[in-house]
Amino acid sequence: MDRTDKLINNREPKRMLAVFAVILLLGAGAWFLLSGLIADAAMEERIRGALSFYSGQKFTDIPDDEHVGKGEELAESYGISADMSPRLMGGYGELRKKVFFCGFGATAALDLIWLIFALSQLFRVYSGIEKVRGQCMKLSDDLSQKPPLIGDDMSCVGRLSESVAVTGKRLGVINSELSKAKGRLADFLADLSHQLKTSLAVIRLNSDILAQVGNIAPEKRRQLSDELTSNIDGMEELVLAALKLAKLDAGAVEYEMREQSLADTCNEAITRISPLLREHGITAELKCGDISFVHDRAWLCEAVENIIKNAIDHSECTRILVEAEALPSAVKLSVSDNGKGIPQEEIPKLFERFGRASKGRNMTSVGIGLSIARKIAVTHSGDITVFSEKGTGTKFVMTFIL
Repeated sequence: MDRTDKLINNREPKRMLAVFAVILLLGAGAWFLLSGLIADAAMEERIRGALSFYSGQKFTDIPDDEHVGKGEELAESYGISADMSPRLMGGYGELRKKVFFCGFGATAALDLIWLIFALSQLFRVYSGIEKVRGQCMKLSDDLSQKPPLIGDDMSCVGRLSESVAVTGKRLGVINSELSKAKGRLADFLADLSHQLKTSLAVIRLNSDILAQVGNIAPEKRRQLSDELTSNIDGMEELVLAALKLAKLDAGAVEYEMREQSLADTCNEAITRISPLLREHGITAELKCGDISFVHDRAWLCEAVENIIKNAIDHSECTRILVEAEALPSAVKLSVSDNGKGIPQEEIPKLFERFGRASKGRNMTSVGIGLSIARKIAVTHSGDITVFSEKGTGTKFVMTFIL
């Protein structure tokens, strides 16, 4: 943008020109009045000097009232006195013009210098803003760019350029995180669809057999029906777990955080999953004293239940122990089993969505539950640590910072 465009397309230079014109008009009016006052004073002194000189005072002396009075007496017959109008004197108009043009010209010259300097500084700021605008346009096309700083550090353009650089950096980080989230979402949907397709294939195959084959033995019909029910139940659990995880990821969960008993929360989790424990012949024991801290009972119960269910599905254990410990600045809640343990190389993958191959008894035993448990723990200002040794069992420890 050249200077003409800056002048035409922006209001500030036009306002400055308007102010300059107003100042010139006001200056012209002020100097017109002031020139009259100066000319009047000069002519009055000229009359007094002429009267004092006429009465015999030296031309170079300052006129005094005595000599001026004598001069008035001598010039009275000519109608000349010190009180006569100075505008009757010859040269009054020329003197007033000279005073006006000299004073107004000096004022206009100073105003013009101010206008040129102000416009140059304003155009300099506009140039910097245009450069910052160019950086913003480049950032809109490529967030990986690192725009250089423009202008002085303490100038408005410099601070604006710094803000653009910081914003661009943050947008780059956000864009990177969004790309990663998009990749994780794509992987999650691919794994989820794979799990659903497996069960759908079984359901379709069994339903086709039941529909097309007329004479099926009661035992075979019951087996096909049980497989249909099992896969439908598995699909339902998987979809519900995926919806919970998506809700947690989106931050759309409204937690009811209040101080309440941790023992009651853990006991509720064990009670809810007790049918599954009895089905697999596993005993669960709770060791939790009188510990209370701020948490959402429903969601923390969900986390504990998911960890217990993971042990049921994968550990091949016969006993699960849930215990809690109150520390000066934290609360530790652990779920341990006496199962086969987890290989060390698989521990980092436990909390990934579908990160562990399913070796359990149903579709939901593929890592969604543990992912949900970790997100719930993080929301409660905590995290989950896993300790496991092959052949001796596994221990999940949730540590909540108070």
